Amino acid sequence: MSSDSASVTRRGFLKGTALAAGGLALAAGAAAAQEAPAARVPTAVLGRTGVEVSRLGIGCAPFQRPHLSIDDVRATLFRGLELGVTYLDVAPNYGVRGNFSEEKMGPTIKEIRDKVFLVTKTEEATYEGVWKSLRLSMERMQTDHLDLVHLHNFGNESRFEDLTAVFGDQGALGALREARKQGVIRFIGATGHLYPSRFHKALDTGEIDVLMNAVNFVSQHVYDFENKVWARARLDNVGLVAMKVLGGEAGGGKRFRIPQEHYEMAIRYSLSIPGCACSVIGCENVAELEQAARVVAMSQPLSDEERMTLAKTGLELSATDGWSSAYGGPLT
Repeated sequence: MSSDSASVTRRGFLKGTALAAGGLALAAGAAAAQEAPAARVPTAVLGRTGVEVSRLGIGCAPFQRPHLSIDDVRATLFRGLELGVTYLDVAPNYGVRGNFSEEKMGPTIKEIRDKVFLVTKTEEATYEGVWKSLRLSMERMQTDHLDLVHLHNFGNESRFEDLTAVFGDQGALGALREARKQGVIRFIGATGHLYPSRFHKALDTGEIDVLMNAVNFVSQHVYDFENKVWARARLDNVGLVAMKVLGGEAGGGKRFRIPQEHYEMAIRYSLSIPGCACSVIGCENVAELEQAARVVAMSQPLSDEERMTLAKTGLELSATDGWSSAYGGPLT
């Protein structure tokens, strides 16, 4: 073989080797891209609590469904941690015997307790009732403390009828104050779907650290917690959390009340509300969680044009069947 032929052969070999290596690198890069983790959900400070929470919260009510096992719940909660979702919202009345969300969460909460911001609620108006509720929730979720406990649907007058008693030392708020003093809970909140003006009485106590209300681009035209309550709450640096972001359960084979084509914009609307730290979305499984997490992770504030278009769409939807008093009354 001539020296020229040998040189060409060597060049061909080296070129082929380089191409092969490049091909392997491209293949490895493609595989890595496929295996790359989804964008992590960002965090925000939850008002005066000073705690950084994930901007997406897992609404745990769907965990009560009979077809979901403890292992199913575990998979969703662990996937949430992988995606940066640390805010978990539940209540003791989510479920029936054998299928309470809190019970199904318990074994996993025991494993990940120091990694999540655990939120539950109480419907009790009395001191003794609240303590019973707190003990039950902690027993079910296998923890000795709770990060945030809400007065559940504070706008419900039949539940919290006598506010003087509810706010007194022997009432619900008195029990939550004592629980906070003992380190059983860290923060006190109130949730609500209806009767926005009533929440000013809760804010007047100075004891409410966090509000979670039904806010979405449709109910803005019906209840308008955004302006009627949250505008004031921001002045006191109260933490704000959105619920019913997708309108809540729809029934009739539809997962959410707000039409699917508005899914992304509905979530972006809630996250664009000034002061809103977290949007809680009910997630039955990993797929639903991942869908919500992708939107939240990539979410940008609404532009002025998008805001105007969404306001018009919301107003049109609010006039359709089922929205006039979607979450009950009073509306003001």
